[in-house]
Amino acid sequence: MKLQPDDGPRYSLVIGPSSDDAVGSRRKFARRFVEGIGKLTGNVKGDCREKDRRTCRKIARGCWSMWEIQATTSRCQWVNGPDGG
Repeated sequence: MKLQPDDGPRYSLVIGPSSDDAVGSRRKFARRFVEGIGKLTGNVKGDCREKDRRTCRKIARGCWSMWEIQATTSRCQWVNGPDGG
């Protein structure tokens, strides 16, 4: 049996300590990444809900104001109106 010359690194299917370190750091990164994304989506979700509530209130106030204006003007009499009244 002849020995083969050592011409550089060979690929190995064995998981060694160095690859454990790499996998561990990737897991850490993935965990932080997911937490960060969760925080971002949580903030956006809350912001949108608050904006939706504010918008709904504004629309409701506007509708109420328009209803009041319409109710007030319907009780008024036209003086010098377009129909000559």
